[in-house]
Amino acid sequence: MASAAPFVAINMAAIPRELIESELFGHEKGAFTGVLTRKEGRFEQADGGTLFLDEVGDMPLEAQTRLLRVLQEGEFMPVGGVKPKNANVRIVAATHRNLRHMVAHGLFREDLFFRLNVVPIRLPPLRERKEDIALLMRHFLVRAMNEGLPRKSISPAAMRRLNMHDWPGNVRELENLARRLAVLHTEEIIEPDAIESELAESAQAPAGTEPEGKLRAAKAAADESLGLAVERQVSEYFAAHEGALPPDGLYGRVLREIERPLLTVSLVATDGNQLKAAKLLGINRNTLRKKNSQSRHSRYTRRQSGN
Repeated sequence: MASAAPFVAINMAAIPRELIESELFGHEKGAFTGVLTRKEGRFEQADGGTLFLDEVGDMPLEAQTRLLRVLQEGEFMPVGGVKPKNANVRIVAATHRNLRHMVAHGLFREDLFFRLNVVPIRLPPLRERKEDIALLMRHFLVRAMNEGLPRKSISPAAMRRLNMHDWPGNVRELENLARRLAVLHTEEIIEPDAIESELAESAQAPAGTEPEGKLRAAKAAADESLGLAVERQVSEYFAAHEGALPPDGLYGRVLREIERPLLTVSLVATDGNQLKAAKLLGINRNTLRKKNSQSRHSRYTRRQSGN
């Protein structure tokens, strides 16, 4: 039966560049320093079934080359291996990026694009199917509750605010919003001000809606480290001043802008557990609580000053 065949999914955007080959193709014992056991890769786990490559547009070019070779030859080599293995899988790939645009700028291999683009399916963005927003939000809140997070519901007014948003991040943006609401807001019934607060915070990141923004977002797929990402953003900030220096106090401003999303993402990743989040960040729990309180007050003050 087809349903008995394995279905294996992997998010390419979530894997560090140096680990992609090991995650896809596995590795043998001794392939790396300290590796004492053999590990199956996703191709091997999906043998006879389907391998879903989510966010395939975020793969670095060297990993694209390895993937293309597997699709062409029907076999792969585990890291540290000496004997190739058959790749008996069906590939399904998805991305939110414009791959044709990336191909035109040398950021995605053209031959791999045509290998993958056999039966294209366009899933309309969330902004084109807003009738799904209420169902999806309830689903994500229930799932968060089943994972141990507090029970939440959305008021009719807050739901209307959700329907007004354009959702540039599609369903994943909605899912992330649901988790932030479940973790960071104490009220059981979510009202419009909570929605407004979280959407305003998300909107501070570059949306990439202009052509230049889309190109920068595509180039970001090739970046391999947090340091490079920060360097790129700081360089663009300097460039925006067209030869003049930014206002004094840049060091403090940059640290504050990095700290806010760092605290939020860490709390969401640890399901709101401040002790775990503090350990993840390498700071004291009281320090985390104080910084989080200051960050929320700062966000509220900015919203009030903008009214």
